[in-house]
Amino acid sequence: MLPKTTLTILMTTAITIGGISNAIAEEDNPLYLTLEVGAEYDDNITVDAVDITSQKGDSAALFDGSIAYDFVNENDTSFELGYGFSQSLYFDLSEFDLQIHSASLTASSEINDVDFSIAYLYNNISLGSESFLEMHSFQTSFTTLVGTKFLIIGGYEYQEQKFQQPLLLRRDGNRHSVNLKNYFLLGNGRTINVGYKLSRHNTLAAELVYWGHTFDIGFKLPVPVIDGAKFKTRYRYLQKNYSNIDPTLGEKRRDKRHAFRAGFEVPVTTQFTASLQYEYTDSKSNLIDLNYDNHLISFSVGWEL
Repeated sequence: MLPKTTLTILMTTAITIGGISNAIAEEDNPLYLTLEVGAEYDDNITVDAVDITSQKGDSAALFDGSIAYDFVNENDTSFELGYGFSQSLYFDLSEFDLQIHSASLTASSEINDVDFSIAYLYNNISLGSESFLEMHSFQTSFTTLVGTKFLIIGGYEYQEQKFQQPLLLRRDGNRHSVNLKNYFLLGNGRTINVGYKLSRHNTLAAELVYWGHTFDIGFKLPVPVIDGAKFKTRYRYLQKNYSNIDPTLGEKRRDKRHAFRAGFEVPVTTQFTASLQYEYTDSKSNLIDLNYDNHLISFSVGWEL
């Protein structure tokens, strides 16, 4: 996915290559390649990783690419190496330009109709042309089909974060997360998914240690008037319960966030897809600066080999 100007990718889904292995497993070609270009407008650019919201809007050009090669794909076993690159370039607020280099190593195997995978992922992230954050992650996951209508995906992730700027070093930390998601397969390209993730985030700064709860629900529908087109929507609720008193507040910090996203995907050719997406975020916190709402609209064209 192309980088979002809210920059939640830094703390949640900056690691995008991990999903490549599933796509590779469905193809005979061991090489997987994607390219994507687009543009977006964000009316309130925010850096969630460091609790900064600009209260300013700007447009950005977006570039994204990934490549992966499956070195072993036999006897229900796969071994894959991948690399990804993402870049956002703002017209005015260049201090929010985001660049991400990602690398992954993934092994997966099918045992008794259950797909298991284990992966190591590395992300090097620059913000405003300056080195910003390095992330190392270790992930394990499973996927299984129950009957013909229920697809269950679950897993565990350990993530280590190291900030590269001296003023941010107290934010260095790690996160343990477990997640479970159920896809209801309704036929004819229609799906409903429901998921939950529990996270424990630890940092050198005691006031930034928290338990996180994420709930999400979404669905996908075909668009009958356009062959191959899809409509997707998702609602996500995130709550962070901080464990220690914040010195600036005199109490424990509490964050809540509601996010709604809707988008269309339309195949242009067999290899090109156009996407239009809108996202709304409502953030609430007893840290006053983090009370805001955000509107984001983006358009992109992607190519896949």
